[in-house]
Amino acid sequence: METVNITEVKSRFSEFLSRAAGGERFVIMRRSRPLAAIIGAGELERLERAAEITRRLAQVLGQSSGLLEGIDAGKVHPAMAAFGLWKDEDDLADLGRQVLENRHHPTLRPSVDL
Repeated sequence: METVNITEVKSRFSEFLSRAAGGERFVIMRRSRPLAAIIGAGELERLERAAEITRRLAQVLGQSSGLLEGIDAGKVHPAMAAFGLWKDEDDLADLGRQVLENRHHPTLRPSVDL
């Protein structure tokens, strides 16, 4: 994904739209901060379909309707759709505790050699 300054996008807007329609993605920056993104309509449809499939899967797996409504309203991050779905799985019973512990003690994480 390419980052571009808002001034550049203003001066070459048609070019960026054409490139986005061709599959490229752009993050528009203002004062070194991300402001918006330009993606093609097909990519937007794909992202929306994926979000809907994720929502349906969470619903089928027993996620609370209140949480799903919060996601739909934009009040809750979509990643929360998976929250708690492992509660009835014995091998994942303490997953929440493990995640929290790893956040408080990052040195417990194995190092990765790249």
